[in-house]
Amino acid sequence: MNSWGPLDELSALWNRLVSKNRDLWLFLALLLSSLVAFLPFARNTSISNFFVYALLPIIFVFANSKKFDSVPGPNGRYFVLALAIVFGSFAFNLAVDAVLGNAAYGLTDYVILVVGVFVLFYSFGNKLVRFGVFLLVFVRAATLALSISAPRIFINVSDVFVGIVVFFSKIVISPTVRSGYSPGEVVIGGGAAGGGSIFIGWACAGLEELVLISVIIYVLIDSFGLSPRRKVFWLIIGIVGSFVINIVRMVILVGVAYSYGISDMLWVHTHLGDFLFLVWIAIFWVLFFKLAKPSPEAGKTLEA
Repeated sequence: MNSWGPLDELSALWNRLVSKNRDLWLFLALLLSSLVAFLPFARNTSISNFFVYALLPIIFVFANSKKFDSVPGPNGRYFVLALAIVFGSFAFNLAVDAVLGNAAYGLTDYVILVVGVFVLFYSFGNKLVRFGVFLLVFVRAATLALSISAPRIFINVSDVFVGIVVFFSKIVISPTVRSGYSPGEVVIGGGAAGGGSIFIGWACAGLEELVLISVIIYVLIDSFGLSPRRKVFWLIIGIVGSFVINIVRMVILVGVAYSYGISDMLWVHTHLGDFLFLVWIAIFWVLFFKLAKPSPEAGKTLEA
């Protein structure tokens, strides 16, 4: 392999700085990266929307901590690649702005940034790291595909989804809550909302997050080397729990609209909407590590 001279020296210095607690530094860097949500040109969404994507490499590393202990940091070539990807996320945003006139820094830009941060701490030359990058790209591609087909899919599922939200809202909030006539419409029917309606759109339904969280949960489960039956058991718990949490989130939003009005509901939706997803992941993580028993073969796959 050709020497990259000063760049190898720079990467060696970088690796010495983070080598003792590389996984912790990765966590802090990804947490810091999610603050891009607060930049003036970022899309008007909550920080948790961004951080949910950062959870994938975080859980991937921590769930495979023994294997990642032996994964080296980047050499000069991969160090430059990592920095190029990090800055490339912003370049991608500028390119989209030039072509489409949409400068909102969104989730696709952020996934590029997360890939760059991941490669900045662990060498892209490692098979395990390349698999983690593949997961990030695959999940974003899958959620984008869902977004493109969102109108047709959501019309098909909205009646069921809204019906569940309305059912529980009638019980815990007010019997005046009912389904509307348009896809995704929930009529508050009283309270501070003044009889107005809210719409559970594609993004609000949390279906993209469900795909992402399902992959995150699977990565966590697969790292334990459980039997196929126990993998399916825990995966069902994780996916069903994520769906239930999303229903709880929507009922809370209906309650805020009923008690405080639509504008306050929109504020809660924007700033705290995905917080429950993060809480659920933390609860699932604790339960899984306390109750799941790894097999003797755990950690023998995807070796570098």
